[in-house]
Amino acid sequence: MRAPGDGHGTTAGEVLLAVEGVSLSFGGVKAITDVSFDIRKGEIRAIIGPNGAGKTSMLNVINGFYHPQQGRIAFKGETRKRMRPYVAASQGIARTFQNVALFKGMSTIDNIMAGRTLKMKTGFFWQCLRHGPALNEEIEHRKFVEEIIDFLEIQAIRKMPVGKLPYGLQKRVELGRALAMQPDLLLLDEPMAGMNLEEKEDMSRFIIDVNNQYGTTIALIEHDMGVVMDLSDRVVVLEYGRKIADGTPAEVSADQKVIDAYLGVPH
Repeated sequence: MRAPGDGHGTTAGEVLLAVEGVSLSFGGVKAITDVSFDIRKGEIRAIIGPNGAGKTSMLNVINGFYHPQQGRIAFKGETRKRMRPYVAASQGIARTFQNVALFKGMSTIDNIMAGRTLKMKTGFFWQCLRHGPALNEEIEHRKFVEEIIDFLEIQAIRKMPVGKLPYGLQKRVELGRALAMQPDLLLLDEPMAGMNLEEKEDMSRFIIDVNNQYGTTIALIEHDMGVVMDLSDRVVVLEYGRKIADGTPAEVSADQKVIDAYLGVPH
């Protein structure tokens, strides 16, 4: 792993996604208030803060689950105010969830294959028949999925129903499904929640390898500050839906507002 705050030298890179003045409310409850930050191509960008800070709401805004009342999102230079999740996926944004969202009765390989759906070009009729061009296309997609299975070191569970897998392996399968989409931006919502130390170390290694080997830009929510310091190039800190700090891990960890709001209290 990297030393804390080392980064990739990507902080001067091209802006892949820009969040500008975004506010989101549910009735009278303000989840996000006038938040702005960017995610630069090739970096690992952490979003941290205490429970209820608006972190997951922000990811939901980025990939179109929620639509902000104010502000805008620009992805690859294209400005948008409203976005549907399937459109975000087709444009290169993939997502994992705080609570594992897999097809529990399906095998590992079939769950990861689900991430290739948007890449399939043959029509529904041919896909139902699994013949001709659809069969050839499926063979090619399965080759790619097998590469992901090898990359994540889950060959032994490739045909097992994911509902029977330990939690840590389910998290790895969910990561594989997101990678199958070949995203430009990968959103990870607490990828290490509920894991033991060994599982966290494995997941940290895979996240770094995804960033280095695949060149995937990553935004992650994570409560483990050791993980945040180890993995991220830059960190944005939210509290009660407002941004209170933004910078390198070293800068953020030394910020008194962050210490008072998050680092200096149990969470």
